[in-house]
Amino acid sequence: MDIRASVLFVLYNNFDEAESTLASLEEQRDCSDVELIISDDCSKEYDTSVLYELKDRMGRNFADVRINVNEENMGSVAHFNRLFKMARGEYIIFCSPGDRFPTASTISGIISDFKNSGELILTGRRCDDYGDHKKIRPGIFTRMGLKFCPGILLNYMVQKRNLISSCCTAYSKGLFEKYGYLDEDYRLLDDFPFIVSLLQRGCRIAFTKEIFLLHEMGGGVSTGDHIHPIILKDLELMQEKLLADPKGLTGATVKYLKEAVKGRERY
Repeated sequence: MDIRASVLFVLYNNFDEAESTLASLEEQRDCSDVELIISDDCSKEYDTSVLYELKDRMGRNFADVRINVNEENMGSVAHFNRLFKMARGEYIIFCSPGDRFPTASTISGIISDFKNSGELILTGRRCDDYGDHKKIRPGIFTRMGLKFCPGILLNYMVQKRNLISSCCTAYSKGLFEKYGYLDEDYRLLDDFPFIVSLLQRGCRIAFTKEIFLLHEMGGGVSTGDHIHPIILKDLELMQEKLLADPKGLTGATVKYLKEAVKGRERY
């Protein structure tokens, strides 16, 4: 059977949050040609053998279910690259423990939107759930920027923050064939450097207004105002790499990067 798409369910020390995501995956329709890869990055806080018990349960809804448990902790970037290479589907969709798909046709809808876009990468929206309120991201600025002025969006993100998250972005195998995989000089920052690099190289990123995921906030390696030190190190590395290859960056953005790097050198 030809596998049309691969859904990557990625875990690290958070299996206790997995049940809502697994239930949401079970509810998805039209997945008879979609594979599910459940992958753990060498967790120590639970017995990863429980993942193998999910094969029969999830196999009732997916064409194939594969389990991967890394023998050592690779970090998000290398882990994702391993999964991109494992995936057999043309389209690749992410989810993590705590995430839920908003409707029973979300996965099939993402695949349809991706196919109709004609592009190699598709990003959409997510609904961040803070418990007492919800917020849908990203907004119209990202959508219009990708469509009409990707260069402006590129420079804004480099100076401000990433607006295109991996949790609501789907990739094609063709994307990696043309542009290569994630840069493993980074350890945890899987989306920001890669998206910036794609925009620098003129890759068109399609946007759909559909909500990919209901995304529970408060987990992950960075929460609130706290940035994980490895994420911070990755961000600093990205700035240095952009200074070495400033393609597509304005003079103002290059100046911002130089000041950021110079500021760190004082300490």
